[in-house]
Amino acid sequence: MNFYTRLRVLAITFSFLFGLIVLRLFYWQILSGEKMAAAADSQHFATLEISARRGEILASDLTPLVTNQDAYLVFANVKKFKNPVAEIINKIGTVSGNLNNPEAVWVPIKERVLKEEKDRIMAFNFAGIDYATESIRYYPEASSAAHLLGFVGLDENSRPKGYFGLEGYYERELAGKTGSRQLEQDAFGRPIALSAETETPAENGRTLVTSIDKTVQQITDNYLKKGIETWGASSGTIIVMDPITGRILANSSFPAYDPAKYYDFPTGIYKNPAVTETYEPGSIMKPLIMAAVINENKLTPDTRCPVCNGPRVIDGGMIRTFNNQYHPNLTMTEVLINSDNTGMVYVGETLGKDLLLSYLKKYHFGEKTGIDLQEEEPGHVKTDWYPLDIATVAFGQGIAVNAMQMIRGFAAIANGGYFVTPQVVTKIGDYEVKPIMGPQVWSKDTTDKIKEMLVQVNLQSPLHFPLDRTPGLSKFRIAAKSGTAQISIGGSYSDSKYVASVIGFAPADNPKFLIYVKLDEPAVRIWGSDTAGPIFYAIVHDLLLYYNVSP
Repeated sequence: MNFYTRLRVLAITFSFLFGLIVLRLFYWQILSGEKMAAAADSQHFATLEISARRGEILASDLTPLVTNQDAYLVFANVKKFKNPVAEIINKIGTVSGNLNNPEAVWVPIKERVLKEEKDRIMAFNFAGIDYATESIRYYPEASSAAHLLGFVGLDENSRPKGYFGLEGYYERELAGKTGSRQLEQDAFGRPIALSAETETPAENGRTLVTSIDKTVQQITDNYLKKGIETWGASSGTIIVMDPITGRILANSSFPAYDPAKYYDFPTGIYKNPAVTETYEPGSIMKPLIMAAVINENKLTPDTRCPVCNGPRVIDGGMIRTFNNQYHPNLTMTEVLINSDNTGMVYVGETLGKDLLLSYLKKYHFGEKTGIDLQEEEPGHVKTDWYPLDIATVAFGQGIAVNAMQMIRGFAAIANGGYFVTPQVVTKIGDYEVKPIMGPQVWSKDTTDKIKEMLVQVNLQSPLHFPLDRTPGLSKFRIAAKSGTAQISIGGSYSDSKYVASVIGFAPADNPKFLIYVKLDEPAVRIWGSDTAGPIFYAIVHDLLLYYNVSP
């Protein structure tokens, strides 16, 4: 190898090594700069984190649904101890950190303690022991709206964190920014004598204002509990919405839990069933399919069904009415009044597969509603469709939805055809959250017709809860539909497990509220009109009085 070759090899080698050094420096200073700076700070400073005060969650009247209770972090600067550690532990009791750690500076002694415990510890006047203000969550309404609110637990680093509901969805806004207290130390972890303690204040979280009305929430809580007990249901959910804006006025689910003591309850009930549980809705889907066929001018409320004189056989599947009774020549209004499955099969066939699928897409089934709650499930709409699928979807089987999707669909009937986004929070700090109005999927003419059909369902259906049992309701026009859906287990429908529901709004011509009542597995009676119906009408009665609505 001659001199010039050796020189080139040497140059290439040095260039390669130089490149490696540059890459390494780039990694240290750019890619890992923040991490290494934090590591350097941790060696140069002893740091004690100071928790931020979490933002409150308020009802629509600005009273608290979730607030904070004063609590304290009691901590020690072990370098300033004058009393023996054994004496301190003996008087204080169990401590959170290790006071005997020779490398420690700031050590937590007691975290999130109430004033009485903090005062007891501070009364010993131990040198080096101090406290900082913290807070713990306080739920003045106890288990009311627990699924809507969520709770605050501890993350993997034992720091407070919101889980489920609003606490989980708005964790970043509610949590605020942690502060700190720092003391400069040398390379051996010893405090530098002349250095001063520095403190960075915590930034408190932002307060949320919600659309939840405490009175409406209490009404729904009471009737849902009573209904579950009366009808032997395993669980239940009620949603009350303003159909014009999509604001949620109340959301009750049982069994419930106490967010302040969430750890005493099974984890399986933490999630909000209104958005996390999907199911086949049954007959309450029928008005949405009927709205599609009327909107396409393929049928009218007075069109008569030519194939409603008996069961239908489609792809080998036998489709019957719920009571195996048939009414030839029904109008489309009468199809809804009688909740006739064979009539809805005719509606689905008239609409056709392509239009049916396009409307299911317009209704956003199979998609999340966008509500500001954690853990929402989107449901499921099949992609491979056969004639039997078209038939069953028309009367609410073969499609999986959540309760919030169903109430959003009915809101569009109530408000003139617009799909609104369900919302709970109306204000974040100083920022006002505006209602989100979606596209108009039906004409106002269509929704006026469907409203009138649902008013007739409410007035004439022998399945619905008699109005004379709830005084005063006969003076109001109420639009409503009940549903009774078999629960699918292992790919086949159960003969003993049902979902019973009623959904509707009042007054029909100028809706003030929209109510959805759902009972899971009622044992005494299975029909939605018999079980969810009394709950629905009782709530309607109380809300008409509460909102001072005139007939």
